[in-house]
Amino acid sequence: MKMDVLKCKHVDGVLKELHVFALIYNLVRQVMVVAAQQQMVPLDRISFVDALRWLQTAQPGEALGRLVVNPERADRYEPRVKKRRPKNYKLMNKPRKQLHEELASQ
Repeated sequence: MKMDVLKCKHVDGVLKELHVFALIYNLVRQVMVVAAQQQMVPLDRISFVDALRWLQTAQPGEALGRLVVNPERADRYEPRVKKRRPKNYKLMNKPRKQLHEELASQ
């Protein structure tokens, strides 16, 4: 859901963003619960991404269709690691024009 970077810089804005993310996450989970009951499968087999995509494209009053049911993978587990390293550059904390001027004066 692209929650790794928050856009707001003030505390009130960050709190609003976090509240919206919590609301959306809970809404997606509720759609998953309804889909699992309709399709008579365990909740953990319903695709989170498919539920999120359905919410993004659903029209008001539209009935919930069949969501993707993930296959059962009893012995599957994956390590929680990042695939790519972060870059070795500093963050851009000043306007680009000001950074250009500082580089030009060096």
